[in-house]
Amino acid sequence: MAVFHIAAFAALILFIAYKEKETLVDVIPVAVCILVLVLYGLAFVNSLPASDYLAVFLCFAAVVLYIRRSKEGREDFFSYVLKELQKPGSIIALVLLILVPVLTCAKAVTWWDDYNFWASDAKAVFYINGFAEKYKNVSPEFGDYPPGTQMMKWWFLHMHPAEFKEGLMFAGYYFMNLAFLVPLLKYLKKRNIPLMILMGAALWLFPSCVEVFGYDGSCADLTMAVIYGAFLTAVIDREQHSRLFYYGRQALFLMVLVLCKNVGFMWVAFALLFMYGYHIVCLQEGKESLKGIAVTTLLPIVMEGSWLLFCLLNRRIAKLTGTALHMVTGSMNIPEVKQELIHAYVTAFWSYPLHRWKTFAIDLSPLGLYLLLLIFVWILYKRGKIDKKQGIYIGSFMAVSGICFYAVNLISHLTIFAIETQYLEPFGMVSSIERYGAPFTIGGLYLIAYLTMRQEERSALRQYGGILICLAFVFLTADYKSAYRGLMGYKASVSAELEERQKIVDDNADEFLTKVRGGQFEAQGRVLYLRDISDTSWVRNTYVSFEASPVSVMYGNVDAQSMSTGDIVNAIKEAHAGYLYADEIINGKELLTPLTEEEIFEFGCLYRIEQETGNMLLIKADRG
Repeated sequence: MAVFHIAAFAALILFIAYKEKETLVDVIPVAVCILVLVLYGLAFVNSLPASDYLAVFLCFAAVVLYIRRSKEGREDFFSYVLKELQKPGSIIALVLLILVPVLTCAKAVTWWDDYNFWASDAKAVFYINGFAEKYKNVSPEFGDYPPGTQMMKWWFLHMHPAEFKEGLMFAGYYFMNLAFLVPLLKYLKKRNIPLMILMGAALWLFPSCVEVFGYDGSCADLTMAVIYGAFLTAVIDREQHSRLFYYGRQALFLMVLVLCKNVGFMWVAFALLFMYGYHIVCLQEGKESLKGIAVTTLLPIVMEGSWLLFCLLNRRIAKLTGTALHMVTGSMNIPEVKQELIHAYVTAFWSYPLHRWKTFAIDLSPLGLYLLLLIFVWILYKRGKIDKKQGIYIGSFMAVSGICFYAVNLISHLTIFAIETQYLEPFGMVSSIERYGAPFTIGGLYLIAYLTMRQEERSALRQYGGILICLAFVFLTADYKSAYRGLMGYKASVSAELEERQKIVDDNADEFLTKVRGGQFEAQGRVLYLRDISDTSWVRNTYVSFEASPVSVMYGNVDAQSMSTGDIVNAIKEAHAGYLYADEIINGKELLTPLTEEEIFEFGCLYRIEQETGNMLLIKADRG
């Protein structure tokens, strides 16, 4: 079915490009948004495989529509598509969107946050073909994290539907990120092979100028960054676009942005404010634009509401969301280490490289980049790339939105992240600024690159001047080590990483995974996994959860000397578990046997939990 999915996606791109007379690189991110939103809808009813039938239908419909057109219509369509495919930007985009997934599809999960949520949840979505039911999500501490990026990961994982191939998850992740970057390629008007190669390399290197987490993991911060940047440029890019495409593209971008992460609403708010202000100050289209603005505002709100309603009905909430609520209500105190945190933040913001270590050329600190963005806007005005109103508005927006974000980021470290000791040092703090600030930094640079390269004059120097300036910035500030590791260098350590994973998941955990059928299509439900109090390891638990996905695993450590059977019952209730499994617990049989059907409790055996007339029973489950 992979062929039909790819063909249907290509047909969607070509149809929109021809219908709206748009370039392929402008349409690709629009098509990605449509795909993500369609899969998002199917995931609610655990019907993601139904996309197979939809893909076949679209392919069939595309063939029928093409055949039914007149000879002149077919020739016109073919001529337009051929012309678009021959453009340098389209060639680079196609090469990148094929080559990067191929090169990264052998990656393995290595990053902590992937184990905690991004990979474990994608694996669960793959096996249960949608979203988990109430009390069955595999990452309960991150229950309300939206699934926008997970949809594209699923699409690539579905290319090999028989089993979970974690490398395909990364291929989908990088494909989605690149899809929102390729619109920058349209400004190369003529075929210049060396320049095309440099632009392709620069597009991959671009995020590493200020952010490197996206090269090792698959979290949504980088995805939010490129979508946010693409939206800012879409607001300014008004000429030669129909009203439908102009506002439709913006609405689609924000609908996906809000579904990327639970802080996506903040960047959607910034994006909407930018759009409102730009229309008032610069476009001044009057009432004609009100409908488009209203739709662009309403649709992402509807998307956010749909996910929040699902989380409410299914009791899904992240631990950080709960902490944030305490912060908002004033029931959370600023920690005693606030002075150390503030000092670490100021030091990191002032002088530490955004990508955390030195490069051979230029290292930008958060403050340095913030000031540089404003200087770039001033230079664009002086060079005539933007007029005075645009310069004042864009510069003011960047200045204010930057201050707002960095203030929120500092407050979050004094509250939500206060217990995480790695932020007491500037090196750890700049990592947070780098990662969570990616939408501002990469989004801002994205907008600057667009303004620098657009509207080039006909002379060769003028035509390539803006492109060469952007290339120089990327190549002088990029983190080549991280970019290479993310693309190909990771292969040298994959075997060692997998061996280390297997060491952490010990023999007892392997037996548990076999009994619960972890990593299989029929494996669902929530299991409470008990171990002795002397055998506590939250690192191992996280790795086991990834291996067990789509089984939702809760953990408990039992001290038989101080705990009672009632404590076990309470633990089961609090975990909302449907099954119980226990490794050997010292003197633990006395605690657990009263819950069985008049037989001695067996360690290493999976039990189904049943409650009848208020009594809890453990019944041996035949699940392998």
